[in-house]
Amino acid sequence: MARGSETRTAARIFRVVWRKPGISRVDIASSLGLDKSTVTNQISRLIELGLIVETEEGEASSKGGRRPIQLVINRKFGRIIGIEVQLGLYVAVVVDLAGEVLGERRGTLEISYDNFADSVLGIIAETTAEFGCGDDLLGVGVGMGGLVDSKKGRIRFSVPIGIDRPIDFGKTVSARLSVPCSVENDANCCAWGELAFNRSEELRDFLFALVEYRKPLTRSLRGGIGVGFGVVLGGKVYSGAHGNAGEFRSVFCDGPGELQFSLPEEELSRLDSDSVALAHTADELSRNMAMLVNTMDFDRVYIGGDIEALDIDLPATLRRRLEENWMYPAPKDVDIRYSSLGGKAVAYGAAGMIFDRLVTERLLPGLGQESTASEKH
Repeated sequence: MARGSETRTAARIFRVVWRKPGISRVDIASSLGLDKSTVTNQISRLIELGLIVETEEGEASSKGGRRPIQLVINRKFGRIIGIEVQLGLYVAVVVDLAGEVLGERRGTLEISYDNFADSVLGIIAETTAEFGCGDDLLGVGVGMGGLVDSKKGRIRFSVPIGIDRPIDFGKTVSARLSVPCSVENDANCCAWGELAFNRSEELRDFLFALVEYRKPLTRSLRGGIGVGFGVVLGGKVYSGAHGNAGEFRSVFCDGPGELQFSLPEEELSRLDSDSVALAHTADELSRNMAMLVNTMDFDRVYIGGDIEALDIDLPATLRRRLEENWMYPAPKDVDIRYSSLGGKAVAYGAAGMIFDRLVTERLLPGLGQESTASEKH
């Protein structure tokens, strides 16, 4: 088998073991349509690299005989840092290969176009030092609001942070690190988190609505509230023809402006204390989402961000608007749920984005085409 083919096969096996912890070699071969000798050889290599470990034996079959050896990902192999950058503050999380958050760090941040790269590198260095991420750091993901071209590693524009000129993230940040590092739009990061770390099911078509509300208010969140959509089609985050997919402004807004909703800024600024204002905002958001969800025929909607802490049942409001927006007798079968990550949703998703890149692009130590089985780091 050619070297490139071997690494692709190893990456496929790694992903199957990650998604189905405790799976046996026989079941891997059956699942991927590979012969047993290929699976045995690749598993041996992954064990040697430290990416996979054997656990206690499983149950024997009804016919008796030898019990299969179970395989799981070595969650201690390495860690990933995910960061959300906002105007005035940041959130950083350290995640293992199983998607478990091992630590969280928050801090204030005075960020601008001129100090963006140094600020992000400083957050990475401080998080690495606090949680002891040394040789086992595998990658860093950064999420932020605005127009971000993740594939080219460029930040094009960001109203929330006040960046009005392009920043070459690849040259100013990624190139100064020894591990893979990518930047992505914050709502897209949330979608990546669900895609990368969801073991229970294969997600195909869904919407992630990132709804953030904070005080004290800053120009990064006019009225205190900011919304972005992460769109997933066919199991992939959709970036759009120009990389602008997911940017939100209510269809009820008249004329240009910096507010995302038609409601007055003063009303939007008191969502945490005014139940009427909160209900109006949730309803306007739900009416916008209902048209999109029904049109795209999504089967699931995730809602994440600080909105989870406010006293409103946004899923119930959205479900009512979905039904009103649908003109056919058969009800829409849409699963609506909170992400349950709250203020960590973007940072966690940024880590998920890097995890997916590490596996898909075979960047995990040992899986690369130029790597050898003796290389772990």
